[in-house]
Amino acid sequence: MREASRAAPAAAPAVRLVGLRKVFGSGAGSVVAVDSVDLDVGDGEFFAMLGPSGSGKTTVLRMIAGFETPTAGRIHLGGRDVTADPPFDRDVNTVFQDYALFPHMSVLDNVAYGLMVKGVGRSSRRAQAREALATMRLAGMDDRRPGQLSGGQRQRVALARALVNHPKVLLLDEPLGALDLKLREQMQVELKSIQREVGVTFLFVTHDQEEALTMSDRIAVFNEGGVEQVGTPTEVYEHPATPFVAGFVGTSNLISGAASGELLGEDGTFSIRPEKITLRPGEAAEGSAGGEVVAGGEVHEVVYAGPSTRYVVRLDAGPELVALQQNTGPASGRPVAPRGSRVRLGFARENVYRVRGATREEGN
Repeated sequence: MREASRAAPAAAPAVRLVGLRKVFGSGAGSVVAVDSVDLDVGDGEFFAMLGPSGSGKTTVLRMIAGFETPTAGRIHLGGRDVTADPPFDRDVNTVFQDYALFPHMSVLDNVAYGLMVKGVGRSSRRAQAREALATMRLAGMDDRRPGQLSGGQRQRVALARALVNHPKVLLLDEPLGALDLKLREQMQVELKSIQREVGVTFLFVTHDQEEALTMSDRIAVFNEGGVEQVGTPTEVYEHPATPFVAGFVGTSNLISGAASGELLGEDGTFSIRPEKITLRPGEAAEGSAGGEVVAGGEVHEVVYAGPSTRYVVRLDAGPELVALQQNTGPASGRPVAPRGSRVRLGFARENVYRVRGATREEGN
């Protein structure tokens, strides 16, 4: 009898971090920038490291690139331990916020520079550089200088220069931070399209929650040197694991203490997003029926934001909740419920999630 065939071994992740730690300084003045981070980034993923300033995400990126040496832990790229390897011996390239282009060189020479350092012949490197520029929709701009380009064009030149060497992983450190809002939104779409086209693993650092949600396959949310949650954009936004994630990734209402018992019939800390709450003028018959929670309160603040209006409501049960209503009605400019008016809020129990690391429970 033939022996049953064994399943093929799973491919090594593009990036694996094991117990990664970084301490700056020594003694009483030392600062723990990264503390025991374990993380896997799959081959071909667009992976975002999201967090506020000082959360450790950029330090992690610099350790992966080889610009910083870990105090402890290991870094693997494609299954190879590169913890002690210098930056030039790692199959990664980095794109910085300031682009780091050579102002005295042409666009073509900027892109071809890395190939020149590797000893690639002139005709071959120029052909590869032109191909990379074409991928970035910059064909015909070979002879321009960086100073003659727009911010978005300079960003694409920096991407072309980073990708022309065909790295295993592309590291991007807040690459869209210097662009204005409209151009940044346009580049978010283009960057995701480019990543799908070239098939390279993108590891992207940002403090912009919307940017991470828009572009990423998965997100790691950093806080105080550690990872609070890893998941798809939907998982991180819809099911925040901790109060920090609930508050940092978008806006979330946290219900805890006596209010959780009164409104939900359970003790604990729970999260509900403002857009999941309906708001109607008038008094409420408070209670829970048919999976719907209804609570009464008074409008404390009304914030008009164009497509939507945000209402801050002080509930009779104690806490304040924010309800977000889309402005789909007539353009009268008048809020559904002005400041000081009585309203009733309603939300489905299935849209309420327990936080502080607990998994979502059915009916919560």
